[in-house]
Amino acid sequence: MWRRVKNNMDSGVEKIKWFSTVLSERLKIEFSVIKLLQEREKKDKDRAEKMRLVGERVFELRNNSEKNIFKDKAITEAIVEIERLDAELDDIKKKASEMSSIEGEEG
Repeated sequence: MWRRVKNNMDSGVEKIKWFSTVLSERLKIEFSVIKLLQEREKKDKDRAEKMRLVGERVFELRNNSEKNIFKDKAITEAIVEIERLDAELDDIKKKASEMSSIEGEEG
C-alpha cells in the first residue's frame, strides 16, 4: 500500500513538473510576443511621424516651383528612414509569424 502511495506521489510530482515546464515555455512565448508588439507600435509611430514630416515639407514647398521636392534634403532623409522602418516592420512581422508557427506546432 505504501508503495502505491509513493508511486502515485511520484506520478503527481512528474505531472506538476511537466505542467510547470509547459507553462514556463508558454510564458516565454507570450512575453516575446508582447515585446514584438511594443517594438512594432514604436516603429509605427516613428513611421507616421516621418510621413507627417514629408507631408508638411511638401506642403511648405508647394508654391516653390523651382524646388524639386525629391531633391529636398529633409524629404529624402525622411524617405530613407521610412524605407528602413518598413524593412524593420517586415522583419517584426516575420518574427511574429515564426512565433505563431511555433505555437501551432506545440499546441
